[in-house]
Amino acid sequence: MEILRSVNGPLVAADIAVKLGLTGKRETQRRHVRELIKQLRDNGAQIVASLTEGYRLTNDDEANKRYLDDRQIGAKRVFGETHRKKKMLFNDRGQGLLFRPGSVRG
Repeated sequence: MEILRSVNGPLVAADIAVKLGLTGKRETQRRHVRELIKQLRDNGAQIVASLTEGYRLTNDDEANKRYLDDRQIGAKRVFGETHRKKKMLFNDRGQGLLFRPGSVRG
């Protein structure tokens, strides 16, 4: 938390990993940082993030709400996509039944 407080602006996961002295490959470091950020958020820290800028600590409730709203919209998109794909597995118009034995109609 102090790392995010000590800078003016966002930090990318790679920079946070260096400041924390995390070892391992870059993706392992990013996963570790994501888990640490999740724990901080779960404990009430208002940390917003973007793919281009990185993580930023904020005291602005509105900025945090916008960030959470964006995440919720993204989650709904993923949920909708997986729902459609699962439905195709069992829908006779979907591709899921095209290659199953007995699914060819004459």
